[in-house]
Amino acid sequence: MAIKVIKVGGSMISKDPVSMFDIKYLFDLKALLLNQNAETKDKFMLVAGGGSVMRKYRDLLKTGGITNERNIHWVGTAVNVLHAMILKSIFDVVCDEEVLKFEDYYSDTPLQIENIVKVGGGGRPGHSGDVDTVIAAKRLGAKSVYSLKNVDGVYDSDPKKNPTAKHLDNLTWDEYLNVIGNPAEHKPGANYPIDPIASKMAKDAGIEFIVLHGADLPNFEKALKGEQFIGTIIK
Repeated sequence: MAIKVIKVGGSMISKDPVSMFDIKYLFDLKALLLNQNAETKDKFMLVAGGGSVMRKYRDLLKTGGITNERNIHWVGTAVNVLHAMILKSIFDVVCDEEVLKFEDYYSDTPLQIENIVKVGGGGRPGHSGDVDTVIAAKRLGAKSVYSLKNVDGVYDSDPKKNPTAKHLDNLTWDEYLNVIGNPAEHKPGANYPIDPIASKMAKDAGIEFIVLHGADLPNFEKALKGEQFIGTIIK
């Protein structure tokens, strides 16, 4: 049995503002994790991102004249908590009652998963849910994070803008930070594969990130089972 920490990227939960959240995908993810638990007794910590709904709120605030970045961050953090509540509803009786949120991340008490799954939303403003994921992993003693994104790993440039961008299978944290330009902060809605603040925290804590396309659940299952998969390992 192992504890697997999974960042469920906002792009997987909320792909567009019309449908708001992809309930079929989340039930498919539930089925995969419960099958894995039946085979291995693994437990799972899921940390929710914000996605399209969060960006919609951000843009509405900015269009309305809100310029205080911290207030915009707070709204994004609250959306992540909302998505965690949705995950809790979907996992239902196999999920711990407590949803990790806001200052819960910074408690000194041990973090445990009593059931099969525990979910977390946003913590403090000023960073993405990747930081919350690293904090949860540290408190659980996990050394790996599976990051489910809308891209199949890290590239040497933006594959949406550069059709010849090269997929990178393995990176050190220093190499990854160089790829994204070594930004000093995370802006609300910024679309890094991994938040630069979380990257530096993970490096210091000796935690690796495994970046995968979350929509390809069979590929994610291979990664969970330790089989060959498509993605990027950063450590």
